[in-house]
Amino acid sequence: MQAGHEKTLTSLLPALAGANLIYGMGMLELGLTFDFGQMVMDDEIARMNRRVLEGIRSDVASIGLESILRVGSDGNFLRERHTRELARREQSEAQVIDRRMRGAWEKRGGEDAHARALAVARRILAKHSVAPLPPEAEAVIAKHLGRPARNQGGN
Repeated sequence: MQAGHEKTLTSLLPALAGANLIYGMGMLELGLTFDFGQMVMDDEIARMNRRVLEGIRSDVASIGLESILRVGSDGNFLRERHTRELARREQSEAQVIDRRMRGAWEKRGGEDAHARALAVARRILAKHSVAPLPPEAEAVIAKHLGRPARNQGGN
């Protein structure tokens, strides 16, 4: 919980100030430790930060003027189709943050965010494959390293 809180603050505040780089994804303990689960959680934090930076839309479709005029100042906007559609569209989609009520969370195993994040990381690592470099790029890198490219008989 503490890491998530600190990561959110140390990434959101610089982002709001105009920074375009988030340092330390997946890192804990001043960078002495890397954690794949933390990397997944940091990715979610970064996506949410990006959504915050988009700001609040105030165009005609987002405001829902028709709903406002129909419902009035003392009505129930939760019944409005516009409200439901906007909530679905605007709410960030979380992978590891669990927004269910405690009872529902406990019924489904009560797994904390880090455990869910580690499960996501394991799925990514199990399925991910790295595309090979184009031969030209590999040759340039090999040249700078002072060795032959692998596809030319080197290691």
